Amino acid sequence: MLTELMTCTTADGVVLDGALYDAPRPVPSATQVLVVHGLGWNFYQGPSRWLPPRLAAMGYTTLSINLRDHDLKEPKDFDLAYHDLRAGVDFLYGHGAGTVVVLGHGYACNKIVRYPALSGDRRIRQWVFTTMGSVKRVRPEIWFAGLDLAAQLAGYILVVQGAVDASLEGSARVDELAAAVRDARVDAVSLEGGDHYFTDRHAELAGCVGSWLARVVPE
Repeated sequence: MLTELMTCTTADGVVLDGALYDAPRPVPSATQVLVVHGLGWNFYQGPSRWLPPRLAAMGYTTLSINLRDHDLKEPKDFDLAYHDLRAGVDFLYGHGAGTVVVLGHGYACNKIVRYPALSGDRRIRQWVFTTMGSVKRVRPEIWFAGLDLAAQLAGYILVVQGAVDASLEGSARVDELAAAVRDARVDAVSLEGGDHYFTDRHAELAGCVGSWLARVVPE
């Protein structure tokens, strides 16, 4: 598997670093995945580090990218994050993607739900949210602001929650998201033994995402 560091610049001039994991045997649909980190993380730590090579091994070229607030301990610039996501999406389409899937962890999910409404980009039809909803306990205004814009998400949504992560109130958050969207099918998985960061469940999370993509992305 070929992995290379990359840099892209957003429309408002922010330089973002990341890593591109090229699939050795790409799936026929040329589906590629943009992986986005949560609060306090970056493209080379946590799920953004270990999930991309597993997806690439399944045939999904994957880009793990920094957002402008990477490594910060407090939320910032949620309404500007669409620029960062757009830069990653455009990069993958320029890299030969036939379909781009956006996948986020934790706080990133609250940025991704805003993306279609704030960017006007309607190309994305497959969305993956992992560890979605814990923000409601500590920053409910962020959660509800995202739900207010979630109606413009379209296509297919996969939500994967760690079954042992009590902070998520997983089924309740999934129900709230499903009620907010209008033109998307929401599939939810409670990953047995999974915690907030899917410790010791790396292969299981990758397998869950890969099998779902095989069902919802046309070849």
